[in-house]
Amino acid sequence: MFLNKKNEQDKPNKMLPYFIIAFLVVLAGGLIFCEYYFQKNYKDKIYPNIYIDNIYLSGRSLEEARAEIGKKISTINQSGIEFIYDDQKTVITPSLSFGDADFAYSVLSFDADATARQAFSIGRSGNKLNNFFVRLKSIIFKKYIPLVFEIDQEKIKETLADYFKNSEILSSDAALQFTKDTEEKITFSIAQESYGKVINYDTGIDTLKENLNNLNFSPITLHSESAYPQILKSECLNIESEAEKIISQAPLILKSGDDEWKVNAEEIANWLKISKIDGVIKIDLNNDKFKEFLNKEISAKVERKVEEARFAIKDGKVSEFQAGQNGIEINTEETIAKIKSDFFTNATNTVEIITKETKSLSQVSETNNLGIKEIIGTGHSNFAGSPANRRHNIKNGAQKLAGILIKPEEEFSLVKTLGEVEASTGYLPELVIKGNKTTPEYGGGLCQIATTVFRAAMGSGLPITERRNHSYRVTYYEPAGMDAAVYIPKPDVRFINDTGNNILVQYRIEGNDLYFDFWGTGDGRSASTTKPVVYNISRPAPTKIIETLDLKPGEKKCTERAHNGADTYFDYTVNYPNGETKEKRFSSHYVPWQEICLLGVEKLSATSTTENLDGTATSTNATSTTINQTPTSTTTITSTSTNNISTSTQN
Repeated sequence: MFLNKKNEQDKPNKMLPYFIIAFLVVLAGGLIFCEYYFQKNYKDKIYPNIYIDNIYLSGRSLEEARAEIGKKISTINQSGIEFIYDDQKTVITPSLSFGDADFAYSVLSFDADATARQAFSIGRSGNKLNNFFVRLKSIIFKKYIPLVFEIDQEKIKETLADYFKNSEILSSDAALQFTKDTEEKITFSIAQESYGKVINYDTGIDTLKENLNNLNFSPITLHSESAYPQILKSECLNIESEAEKIISQAPLILKSGDDEWKVNAEEIANWLKISKIDGVIKIDLNNDKFKEFLNKEISAKVERKVEEARFAIKDGKVSEFQAGQNGIEINTEETIAKIKSDFFTNATNTVEIITKETKSLSQVSETNNLGIKEIIGTGHSNFAGSPANRRHNIKNGAQKLAGILIKPEEEFSLVKTLGEVEASTGYLPELVIKGNKTTPEYGGGLCQIATTVFRAAMGSGLPITERRNHSYRVTYYEPAGMDAAVYIPKPDVRFINDTGNNILVQYRIEGNDLYFDFWGTGDGRSASTTKPVVYNISRPAPTKIIETLDLKPGEKKCTERAHNGADTYFDYTVNYPNGETKEKRFSSHYVPWQEICLLGVEKLSATSTTENLDGTATSTNATSTTINQTPTSTTTITSTSTNNISTSTQN
């Protein structure tokens, strides 16, 4: 009986392997079914339970997801983000404009294509086993992805600070000040410190970034905090006598070679300030005031700009027309340190200005080794319809590039090559709208240079390291999506010369057509671009009328035409002779852009009539303030809204 019971207990154990096999068969079948389900139902589609905020992306193709995300993005492009402090409100839109096609600046840039690709890559970007389990997990659990965007935090902060500046009270340190009596005697005293209240913009911008990740466009409330001075008057013991001791050593003689400049006691007193260094209050040199003195009195006589060697192509051969020349510039930081050491501490009256040499990248001696034989790529754009000043600036900017050499492995920077953009460097101004006035801005037309150089670099098959599209579509740069913006210091157009030989830049202007030819030595690579895909086309807001006293009553000046918004992308492919292929997609987002006009009035009013695109009229209360934005409803700006934005992108 006992043995029989033992045999009966052994029966389940004998069946266990069969249960395990059955389980594994069912499990394998389930996994195979799941894989079949994924492959059949989600071929070229986003896998289940993928969200961006409340947008359900699953089951959509890449193009459908891109379009759906683009619709959501268009909301913020039209209405912007509202910032609130106390009872004041202002709106920041992704693109800021001065009301002219040649000047616009993007502070927020959204990438619907990259966001859609991020969603599409989930369950496809790892190894096969990992991808399978990611897909399996997606059946049960939701997956949220962030919006891909770029933000210019400093420009947004600058814009907000400009608008809310009257609501802030800045703190101030105890400061050194001086007076001069009738006998030319200088007396120092200490001004009392003060406490303040400032707005915490950084926290507001952090909230903005967090909200944008989730496509949340809610208003953002800003908060203030106390601002404390760093230097108190009570800490400044015997500072006046220390300052008097320093100026008693005047004059200070600054020397550079055979030239010298004598600085009197009053000028030196103007340079002095109080600093806290390692917790100790001391007399220090005000770097900004000293640099101002250098720029005004000395720099022009001491410094020399670097000149790169430039060459021209004539009859298919390279001919030299400008030798490279090293530059000289004042080493301001070392000069300041020497003044503090020699004059302040050691009472030495004569101080040598320290300079440094800036090397030219190319010299005449290299002419025999340039490796320049043929045109390896050409860029082209058309500027028909440009006003006279813009045409002048295009030619002036092109001449800055003519004949320059880009050395092997060098990264070309258009911003660096153009240099300063002002009247002294040959540029003419364009009138733009700031507040309710027109003011001149230099550099209109330089984005024609940027776009054409960008296209020449692609035509040559070079790696593009930096390029940003314009805020909105401009006819000068069609086809859409193949443009490039430039402004000093950002954005820039950059690319690398990886051909192994020098590249010589030449330009041609034929009628309304601008060309840049890149000369070098072909290495067998070939480059191509696809035709840009344009989607998510959206209409602009109604015309914005800005009242002004600068025009005759009834006179109307429109500096900006309306443009539809859109998203675009194109693919850039380079095939190398070793069989390697490199591809890069350039995506662009263009906001819908409203027409902007100045209207002359005898008196600025609080409520005015605004003309819409369809010719109808809208009564608008001007106290609803906007700052150079593209709102969904037309706004008339009067004297109650005179805040300006001090940023622009030259076009």
